[in-house]
Amino acid sequence: MWPNKALLNSTFWRTDLLLWVALGFIHVSPALASICLGLFVIQLLFLGDRVAMSFVQRVSLSLMALSLLWNVLSLMDVYGGYITHGLNSHDFMADLSLSDLQKLALTKLQVKLPLLVVLTLYATGKRLSTVLYRFWPLVVLPVFWISVSSVIHYLQHRTFYDQMVLESKPIPLYSGVYHIEYAVLVGCVVLLMAKGLLSGAVEGQASRRLLVVALAVLVICMHVLGARTGLIFLYVGGAMMLFDVARRHRQWLLRGGLVLALLMGVLSMLPSVQNRVTNTLTDLKTTFQGGDVTHQSFGQRWVAWTVAWATITESNSAWKGFGAGVDVVMKAQYERKGVALAERHRIGVHNQWLEGALQSGWMSFVLLLVAGFFALGDGRNGDRTMEVALWLSVVVAMMFESLMERQAGILVLIVLFQGAMAKKNGIYSEIKTEDALIDKIK
Repeated sequence: MWPNKALLNSTFWRTDLLLWVALGFIHVSPALASICLGLFVIQLLFLGDRVAMSFVQRVSLSLMALSLLWNVLSLMDVYGGYITHGLNSHDFMADLSLSDLQKLALTKLQVKLPLLVVLTLYATGKRLSTVLYRFWPLVVLPVFWISVSSVIHYLQHRTFYDQMVLESKPIPLYSGVYHIEYAVLVGCVVLLMAKGLLSGAVEGQASRRLLVVALAVLVICMHVLGARTGLIFLYVGGAMMLFDVARRHRQWLLRGGLVLALLMGVLSMLPSVQNRVTNTLTDLKTTFQGGDVTHQSFGQRWVAWTVAWATITESNSAWKGFGAGVDVVMKAQYERKGVALAERHRIGVHNQWLEGALQSGWMSFVLLLVAGFFALGDGRNGDRTMEVALWLSVVVAMMFESLMERQAGILVLIVLFQGAMAKKNGIYSEIKTEDALIDKIK
């Protein structure tokens, strides 16, 4: 039986609190994170209010949902990919049976399904009120605690970990999340909170000051610990937001520039930052001068992207991909191209746009990429620079990592969408639910 009406009308059930709880649980228990995320989706489906939306935003969200649906269907079409693309032939040297591919496809479905459902519900106008800025410590404190404690651990063993950075190895984290997804997650939290501060959504002077200090500490921790993908995510979104602020408030330009220059000066003195810069320059030089990229992070990615792009151009299919057999195809292409890398260094695609194109054809992910720029925010008119900045950060980050292939990456995307599309979004504070609009007409 359903709970009584008073309980269903409770403020708690009509907010996105469980989503932010899931974001905290992802570090210690993926299962609990999945449960909270599932409950959030159920809330959105049954208790979410329906809001007025522009035609552009509705179409954009619908296109994103349809693109992801096609990707999921392509993944589940294991038999078609196995036979049509010849994954069972000697050309592809398939060492995975049909049942193995089916299991892999089911795993990917479980990962991507929450984002597909959320995008579909958003496209229909469903929204939950956000508590992101009212209860911001719930979002910031987990990553703050993990980041600070991980930095302390790094400082205790700095000599050893500095050498690891020079060898493109990650610094250990007190989190179960893969280090690249963790860096993007922290970057997402920082940008969403910066958006709240700049838009005046965080109330109370003391609260705002405390949040500014927390974000400054997180930015420093990201530079000590963070993978380069997370830093790129932060730089792209942060630069666009700062540009927007400077454009609208020119009197802040000098003050903001001085603060930014001071922060960059402090960060440049951090040993781990200096080592990461050295490693990046060596990585790029080795890659583009044709050196041995066996131990170069970017170099291995560059080889993988080249192989993936060659596979896409050879297949020349806009709507048909290899489904769950992408890794099998990549392995075969490495052999075909005669790549001079040991098998253990022949990594996966590590680029969501290329991997998505391999899975379900290039058209699906081109639509996903373009539609995202129109899906966030109010979608009608007015300034949406901050929402565009958030999506641009995602676009660039997914050029260096396949974020949609892991649970943490999917959760980051849902968090970003919810944070950028609250129940009353954009500059239109008069957006009402459908019931309220009907009452107003009467």
